[in-house]
Amino acid sequence: MSIKQKIYIFLILFFASCSMNSGFRVYDFNGKELKLSRTRYNNQNSVKLYFNRENIDLPFEEVKIIESNHHYYGDFYFDKVFMNTLNKKVSLLDVDALIFETDLSKYSFYKKDNLYFIAIKFKD
Repeated sequence: MSIKQKIYIFLILFFASCSMNSGFRVYDFNGKELKLSRTRYNNQNSVKLYFNRENIDLPFEEVKIIESNHHYYGDFYFDKVFMNTLNKKVSLLDVDALIFETDLSKYSFYKKDNLYFIAIKFKD
C-alpha cells in the first residue's frame, strides 16, 4: 500500500469518526452514558434553549443530560455551527427543550471546561 493510499484511508476514518461523535455525549441521571440507537434526525426546527428554569412556563420533566466537549469561553449561543450540531443531536432524543446547566459537579463525568444541558420533556 502506498503512502498516498494510507493517508487517504486515514483521512476518511478521521472525518468519519468526527462526524459520528460530533463532540456530544448523552447521559441519564445516574451518570451512565447512553448510546443513541437512532441515526436519523427528526426535527428541522431549532431546539428551545433556556438559561433559567424560572423562565419555563409549562410543567416539565428533566430526562437526559447532554455534554459537549467543545470548549467555549464566550457565548456559544451565537455560534451557528455549534447550535446546528446541538440541534441535530437533540433531535435524536425526542425532547422538547434544553436548559443550559452551569454546574453538574455531582456527576463523575463532569469536566469544568465542558458545556452541559438538561434535556426536558413538557408534561401534557
